[in-house]
Amino acid sequence: MRDTQARAELPTYDDSAATSDYRARVASAFGIGFHRAPVEAWHPWRGHHVHVDDWSPEGPARGTVILVHGAGGHGRLLAPFALPALDAGFAVRAPDLPGYGLTRVPHGTRLDYATWVDLIADLAREASSLGPVVLAGLSVGGVTALWAAQKAPTVAGVLATTLIDLRDRDTFVRAARAPWLGHLALAAFRFAPHLAGALALPMTWFTPIETLTTDPTLSRALCNDPLIGRRRVPVHFFRSLHTYAPPRHDFALPCPLLLIHPGADTWTPVAMSMPIYERIPTSKELIVLSNGAHAPLESPAYSELSSAMAQFLERAARSR
Repeated sequence: MRDTQARAELPTYDDSAATSDYRARVASAFGIGFHRAPVEAWHPWRGHHVHVDDWSPEGPARGTVILVHGAGGHGRLLAPFALPALDAGFAVRAPDLPGYGLTRVPHGTRLDYATWVDLIADLAREASSLGPVVLAGLSVGGVTALWAAQKAPTVAGVLATTLIDLRDRDTFVRAARAPWLGHLALAAFRFAPHLAGALALPMTWFTPIETLTTDPTLSRALCNDPLIGRRRVPVHFFRSLHTYAPPRHDFALPCPLLLIHPGADTWTPVAMSMPIYERIPTSKELIVLSNGAHAPLESPAYSELSSAMAQFLERAARSR
C-alpha cells in the first residue's frame, strides 16, 4: 500500500505542460502526429525509480525496441522515433536514464555514465524472453546502445543516429558548446576533480541544445524546458562519459549495426561518427539522411529514417 501511494506521488509526463507543448510543436513544425500514447511505468533498478514510457503495437508484439536518449534529453523526447517501430509491430520502451527526465535516483548517488550502459543492458536481457530486442539510440544514446549490446549478447540489432566517442579528447571538445569550454572541462577533470564532482550546471551550458532541431520555436522551447535545457547535470557525469571503459575494446558487436546519420547535423557531423563506425568489425551499414538536424525530425529525413528503421526491424524479426 505504501509503495502504491509513493508511486502515485511521482510526477508524470502526462501532467507536464512542456510535454504537451513539445507534442504540439513537433506536429506543427514537422507534421508528425503522436497518434499513440505510452503507458508510464516505474521500473525499480538498483535503488532507482526508473521512469519508462511503454508503447504497445496494435497486434501481438514481434519484439521490443528500447529507445536510448542522449546527454541532452529524456525518454519522452524520443516519442517520434517510437512511431516507426510501432508501425513495424514492435513494442517500444523508452527509459529516462539516471540523472535525467523523471527518474529518481537514491539520495547521495554519484551519477556515473556506467549506470546508463548497465541499465540498458539489463532492460535488454529482460525483454529478450518476449522476442528480438533492438537498441535504438539518439545522440550519445547511439554509443550507449553499442556498449550495452556488448554486455547483452542476446540483442538482435543496434540502430544509432550517431556514434560519437567522447572518450576521445578531440571529439569531446568538438561536442561541447564551444571548444574553449571543452578544453576547460578536460582541464577541470584532470586538475580539479573535486570541483568537477561538486558542480551541477544547466545542460545549455554544456551542449548546444538549440541544434537538436532546425525549427527556432521548438529550439527555444527545448532550451527552456526544465527537464532538458534547464536541467542541471553534475559535471562529474561528463567526466565519467570521457573516462568510460567499454566492455570490449575491439568494438565488436553480437548483432548487426545500422547507423542512420542525419545529413545536416551541425552538432555532430557524420565525420565525428566515423572513427567508431570504421572500427566495428561485425555486420554494419551506414545511411546518411538527405537532411536532418541532430534529432532528424525534418522532411524528408524523418521519413527516410522511418523507412530504414522498418526494414532493419523486419530483418531482426525474421532472424529470430
